[in-house]
Amino acid sequence: MDSRTRTVSDPIVTENLVLRLPTVEDEADIVRLWDDPSFNWLFPHRYDGAPPSPAEVAAYARSVTRFGSALLICDPGGAPLGTVHLSGLWRDTAEVGWYVAPEHRRRGVAREAVRAVVLHLLENHNLAVQARMDEANAASRGLAESLGFAPARCDMHGSVGFATTLQDQRDILARDEAAAPSMRPAA
Repeated sequence: MDSRTRTVSDPIVTENLVLRLPTVEDEADIVRLWDDPSFNWLFPHRYDGAPPSPAEVAAYARSVTRFGSALLICDPGGAPLGTVHLSGLWRDTAEVGWYVAPEHRRRGVAREAVRAVVLHLLENHNLAVQARMDEANAASRGLAESLGFAPARCDMHGSVGFATTLQDQRDILARDEAAAPSMRPAA
């Protein structure tokens, strides 16, 4: 496959989640999910902490749908719980970010979703993965570290970066897989 056309086109299915590309019909759900002040810093050109306007949220949701730059995290019944953002799939290292709606946090949703996406990128695209998050987000930093990411340089104001090698990710995910084999995404 030409590296410029790498994508996550098929749903990734875990024991408790379905991660899939959003469609135009998902735009209202995405806007509802992202109507959260803790998500502001992720909006393009919105690193000042000012809340985005509803039009900005809708425009960002449309761009994610159009360009496939995020996967919608859904429960098995299809209810949206959050998103996993993807960039750099055309390079040797992809970047992931994640957002889970407040009412679904602290239940392992982000861990299961991010782990599945990292496994997919490793197994299907042989990509190393980096993560970037708000430096004040201790929960996301803890999740990144538990998945084998280590702190790395990040030049974006208010963000902290995490990176890892392909082998480190494979070793950590293999160890976790032995403990919980049902979390592996469907082929």
